[in-house]
Amino acid sequence: FGYGTPYYRNLGYIFKKDYPRVMSEPPKTFTAYKERNPVGSYRREFEVPQNWNGRQLFLTFDGVDAGFFLWINGEKVGYSINSRNAAEFDVTKYVKPGKNILAVEVYRFTAGSFLEDQDMWRLSGIFRNVTLWSTPETHVRDYFIKTDLDAKYENAIVDVTAKIKNYGSSKGVAQKLVATLFDGTKEVKGAKAEVAVPALNPGEEQVITLKFPVKNPAKWTAETPKLYTTVLTLNEGSKTTEILSSKTGFREIEIKGRLFLVNGTPIKLKGVNRHEHWPEVGHAITEEQMIRDLEVIKQGNCNHVRTCHYSDDPRWYELCDEWGIWLVAEANVECHGYDGKFDEEPTIKAQIIDRNVANTENFKNHASIVLWSLGNENGGIGSNFVAAMNAIKAIDPTRFVHYERFGIKKNNPADIDSRMYTSPDGTEKIALNDTAYTKPFYLCEYAHAMFNSMGAMGEYNDLFDKYPALLGGAIWEYQDQGLYNNRDPKHPIIAYGGGFGEFPNDKYFIHKGTVFSDRSPKPHYPEMKKVYQWIGITVEDAEKATVKIRNRFQFINLNDFTASWSLAENGKVISDGKLNLRELKPGAEQIVSVPCKVTKPKAGAEYFVRISFTQNNDELWA
Repeated sequence: FGYGTPYYRNLGYIFKKDYPRVMSEPPKTFTAYKERNPVGSYRREFEVPQNWNGRQLFLTFDGVDAGFFLWINGEKVGYSINSRNAAEFDVTKYVKPGKNILAVEVYRFTAGSFLEDQDMWRLSGIFRNVTLWSTPETHVRDYFIKTDLDAKYENAIVDVTAKIKNYGSSKGVAQKLVATLFDGTKEVKGAKAEVAVPALNPGEEQVITLKFPVKNPAKWTAETPKLYTTVLTLNEGSKTTEILSSKTGFREIEIKGRLFLVNGTPIKLKGVNRHEHWPEVGHAITEEQMIRDLEVIKQGNCNHVRTCHYSDDPRWYELCDEWGIWLVAEANVECHGYDGKFDEEPTIKAQIIDRNVANTENFKNHASIVLWSLGNENGGIGSNFVAAMNAIKAIDPTRFVHYERFGIKKNNPADIDSRMYTSPDGTEKIALNDTAYTKPFYLCEYAHAMFNSMGAMGEYNDLFDKYPALLGGAIWEYQDQGLYNNRDPKHPIIAYGGGFGEFPNDKYFIHKGTVFSDRSPKPHYPEMKKVYQWIGITVEDAEKATVKIRNRFQFINLNDFTASWSLAENGKVISDGKLNLRELKPGAEQIVSVPCKVTKPKAGAEYFVRISFTQNNDELWA
């Protein structure tokens, strides 16, 4: 209410399909026939501190759906149409000390909407943070902190590239850029470097590089998400003019044949596709809600999330670094309703490249990201998407690129093979065929979690564990995307497509998660948790009461878990105890005796032996 009509659509545009126009007349049955292109107008006052005089001022919008004009103090500043990457404006010449007026005119549909045909609620407005911030005139505009492990994955080199620009109208002064690594609040011995920055002319930008070694840092993985902090300072003599910092995880990503490795170890991605959506707030999710998602995802034994099908809120990537998630970071590009049209279309090429570049530039310093994704369901191999892939690789040589629509053909230019919804039999055939397939294989969507579904989860994950060439997959999808319809405050309902009277819509297809919209578990959730568990337990010899324990973790042993057994008679525990395990390293197996015995069995009684593992220490997620 006040933000236009919510629409749910899986596939297809909610305005007339007439690229690049969005104001053409649709059928009269379309809600957009009357609501042709709603506009939201925002206006507020803000204060600029007096001590910001002589500094450079920027205004950043993290998310505005779908496009907007910006005015400050009555002057038009600019325009942006990418709804899910930062729109950043240099507003120095438009503001004054003290009170200022900001106005934003948000358009529901723009030419960019043709690249935003994702399977989700189509909502409108300013839904992420808006930040006013200032810097010195000579400013570290951008930086990329890369870590490179040696051949033994032991020691590291930190490689920092910084772009320093003089935004002022006069020549700057010579300065010094210093990079220092911290472990908590303690400076890491020897992990520091500095380099001279020459005096820059007005508008001049220089790329500055520096490196320093780090002796045997703790390595970042989704199982061991250890983070350091890299601090960059720009110094003018003894005066520090700017301080920036970034969390840094030490890890090396490689592909060797059909193996996808991190720190020399093949990994498995067992995860979900996660939309940014909660029923109370739509897409304007809070940090508290992000943390709740991580709790539910991690407690479900997931180690992986694909950011379907756009760039997420910047805070999400920071939290995934901290909590331990392997991310496939997808760009805000989906033109499913015009499938294939934009593969070669020259008028949209720059926009496809720009959205991928923005995704990479915004989040390149996050350890959790192991793959970039060019987008979702746009067509096949075309020059526009190959150009986007090449642009990503030019920015970031440390990671690899995924794009499912390139297919798994011989000429697939992406770094991994990927397909949606391949059957278990088909997945196994791909794993076994090393002649036709030469890359790791990833199911970016599988086990569509709608209605009474996901029954093949066990078969899929047995294959993931069995075949080294299978990287894993992401369930479609994590949560139902219901949205509260509060037309009757006394009886709010979780609505699906059509729940707001909108047309066209795709009805209940929005409800296909492992959990309900409020994150309470559906039957799919314990199924996922069981199948994804990282400790395998199978009966070895029933008569001898022995079980085989397998450590499926890739980087940790089982020392931090307690193994227990219990014997139940008709559902009531009659004896229990602990299992004695030797140290079980990643991938190792061990046969263990279970000291359970039914001395006086009851006629007709049912007995169960239960083996379970519990963590010994608190984690962020449990």
